[in-house]
Amino acid sequence: MKTINSLLALSVILTLLVYVGCSNDPISPTPEKNQISGKITFVDTNFVLSGASYIVAAFASWPPTGGPNAYDTLSISTSKTIYDYTLKGVSTGDYVVAVGFRKLGSYQTPIMSVYGCDTASLQSSNCAMNPPLRATIGSNGESSSGIDMISWADTTNKIF
Repeated sequence: MKTINSLLALSVILTLLVYVGCSNDPISPTPEKNQISGKITFVDTNFVLSGASYIVAAFASWPPTGGPNAYDTLSISTSKTIYDYTLKGVSTGDYVVAVGFRKLGSYQTPIMSVYGCDTASLQSSNCAMNPPLRATIGSNGESSSGIDMISWADTTNKIF
């Protein structure tokens, strides 16, 4: 009888351990601070694949008069049109986020898209010069996510 009670107790303990250890409750990761993230959806696939790169950049002043406050280089492949990006180490403030194209060895970056402006209608709009939306990094380093944009890949369609 003692053996049966011991086996029963052991089986209850093992069942509880398995239940607790295999719980479906997701562990929420602590969000990273001082980051801007989102997706870029290119409306065409006319990518320049050599001698240049596509970048996502954040600017504290707009239109830009110098380099970005933060940037990320996109790894382009012809088989996809949607790319995730993350700009890290961004200081507190409001930022215009844009997609640019940079030829190797050049410091000029044509702008292909601006957050808050629909690329497809920018040909006849002033939106890119005064974008309505900005990404904000809060005073405690709160990040901005979901900063998604539509962009041209074809550099002949640059907006400026």
